[in-house]
Amino acid sequence: MGGHALLPPTSPLLGAVLLLFCLQELWCKLDDVIVHGFPLLHQMDFVPTEEKNAMMPDISPNSSPQPFVPLLAPSPMTPFFNNSTPKLSGRCTLNFSAVDSLISTTAVDCLASFAPYLANVVCCPQFQATLVILIGQSSKNTGMLALDSTHANDCLSDFQQILESRGASNNLQKICSIHPLNLTEGSCPVNDINNFESAVDSSRLLAACGKVDAVNECCSQICQNAILEAAKKIALRDGGLTSMDIPNNLPEHYSRIDGCRSIVLRWLSSRLDPSSAKHVLRRISNCNVNEGS
Repeated sequence: MGGHALLPPTSPLLGAVLLLFCLQELWCKLDDVIVHGFPLLHQMDFVPTEEKNAMMPDISPNSSPQPFVPLLAPSPMTPFFNNSTPKLSGRCTLNFSAVDSLISTTAVDCLASFAPYLANVVCCPQFQATLVILIGQSSKNTGMLALDSTHANDCLSDFQQILESRGASNNLQKICSIHPLNLTEGSCPVNDINNFESAVDSSRLLAACGKVDAVNECCSQICQNAILEAAKKIALRDGGLTSMDIPNNLPEHYSRIDGCRSIVLRWLSSRLDPSSAKHVLRRISNCNVNEGS
């Protein structure tokens, strides 16, 4: 009719059958991929030689098969870096092994890629806390809560070397404004455990700061006030400023109080285990960050 050739009446049925057959084959192959991921290991022997050499691993029948994954990336939640051997001065008397886990935490918090951007929030508070705890824990053997200027320079350099060997930034002293003087007593007249404990009510200080409430401390300032009170007491000891000198020497007074505050924190760190000391120092530091923000 009209010059047009008519399709055989069986063509729609044949097309449907062919389409069904193709869909069935496709489904079977898809199911095999979902279940097995890759071609079955025992089927790899039947891959043509030229294709096997190009795409597939060479599998020996006498060895355990390995997954066909050339290289696995590390977990995205696990920071990774190549540890190296730090070059230490050999003149530092601090016991780095006593705070090894804290040093590892500091290295992660101060990774070279992130340290400049997380300085005041994460890296520097952890860096400073670890230094305080390091000196405090070492004082158990030396009896000293501060280093002299020579050892301070060597120990700060060694500390930086250890952190850098674990992936931390090599510029932390500049980023966090830490200098060898920060490891000494500064202008505080007390630098050893015996003189500290003879001037301060140490049991009261430990009771106030043994456990610091992360929520309430910033408002109540129980531990911070106890630290400040202890710092003022040792600042007035043995040739320090007298209470009459304070109004006329405010800059010197505040500098002395700041140095003595570091001595107090180191003493606290010597009386707590490193983990507890870290929690105390970081929670106090968080209060200071919140006040400044």
